Amino acid sequence: MANVRQAMFPYGMSKRADGAWFFFNRSYKPVGVTSSDWADWDDPSHKLRLKGLGPATLAKLDHGGKGGSDRIYFYDDASNPELSASNMDAYLKKLRILLSLQEASD
Repeated sequence: MANVRQAMFPYGMSKRADGAWFFFNRSYKPVGVTSSDWADWDDPSHKLRLKGLGPATLAKLDHGGKGGSDRIYFYDDASNPELSASNMDAYLKKLRILLSLQEASD
């Protein structure tokens, strides 16, 4: 059974073919979805086009510090935010970056 972090907070994000980003929870569902139903990552209602996501910003978001792929993970099992205060601080820093981003206008 998922806890609040696993369901309601982003575990990562994936850049889709159209350039928009999909944010997924620890169950690889759209953030906030707790059902076991199939999740369509290309459903427009679950994607955002964001400005300000250059290589430097993506590297700051990526738990490995690289940010060079179309899938970014904000933490892994060893850096799970629930394991320590420093892990939580690192995760919250990434959320601050996400909260500063704006949706791109087409």
